[in-house]
Amino acid sequence: MALGDARAPRWWRVPALMAFLGWLFLGAAYYFYIPIFHTIWLFAWLLIGLGWLSAGVWTFTAVISYVSIRAYVRAWVTLTLAVTVGAVLWTTDWPITSVKSMLWLRGEAFAEVASAYERGRPLVVPAWMRSLTVSGEIQAQENGLYFPVFVDQWRAETGAGFAYIPGLAHPHQLFRTAAGDLGAPAHDLGDGWWWVE
Repeated sequence: MALGDARAPRWWRVPALMAFLGWLFLGAAYYFYIPIFHTIWLFAWLLIGLGWLSAGVWTFTAVISYVSIRAYVRAWVTLTLAVTVGAVLWTTDWPITSVKSMLWLRGEAFAEVASAYERGRPLVVPAWMRSLTVSGEIQAQENGLYFPVFVDQWRAETGAGFAYIPGLAHPHQLFRTAAGDLGAPAHDLGDGWWWVE
């Protein structure tokens, strides 16, 4: 059977599909890193490593498959896409990106929590929002409403998270990010929300 024959086996499509699924899995693991870390923190990096291994092996297999059937353009495109996607995944600050996208997707819920904090009303925080924090804990501190995302599990000496800061934020507004650490606003997430580290 010739390669162009409609009845010819399409075995060379399987590695490309598996490579796509590997990159998709890796992107999802990075995007959902915060809830994954809070659920199985010990294995979060193992899961990401598995994603890199799967995406890399299947991409290599797809490129070799395309080369073996002399589809050089497809091999080049596959390799270029993989390198580009890999570079984007590697260089993105995923915790900040995840929180920022949540603020964009569910801005109304975050605005309601911020409004309740500003007016001194009881904070009603949805369960999905609590999943972004360590132990589902939200802290009303002197300078704003703080959501602890990461805390050193062993000694609680370092921490990072995000906060709602009413008014204008400045680098001297400190938040208690862990028992032995203070953090300041580092990245503007929009609408009064800041990444604190």
